[in-house]
This record gives sequence, C-alpha cells and structure tokens, in this order.
Amino acid sequence: MVFLKILPLLIPLLIFLLPILVRTYLKSKLIKKNNNKNELMFICAKCGTYAHESIIIKKKGQNYCSKECASS
Repeated sequence: MVFLKILPLLIPLLIFLLPILVRTYLKSKLIKKNNNKNELMFICAKCGTYAHESIIIKKKGQNYCSKECASS
C-alpha cells in the first residue's frame, strides 16, 4: 500500500532524471577523453612557427616544428 502512495511522486522524478542519466551515459561512451595531451603550443627555435605539443621535436633543449628545422 505504501508503494502505491509513493509511486505518483516517483514517476515525475524518473521522467526528469532518466533523460539526464541517458545523456550523461552516452556522452561518456561517445566522446573520447584525451587527458594525456595538453593544448600547449610551442615556438620553433629556428623558424618561429607555432606548433602543437604533439608534433614538437625536442633536440638539445630546443623545440622544433619539423625534422628540417631540427636538422639545421
């Protein structure tokens, strides 16, 4: 009997929370989280071009944008 009295209160709550929970679950599954890479940009020591951290070549403490700049 108590369940029948609580049920009308739970239905609106479920209708409100269900889309939020589904959206959160889908976002976590569909969106790849990239925690390892930052959004840092570095300046090439030779040509002055800005390059993303993921493609920087480090040589002798300097940052270079390409193999060509690093070899010169």
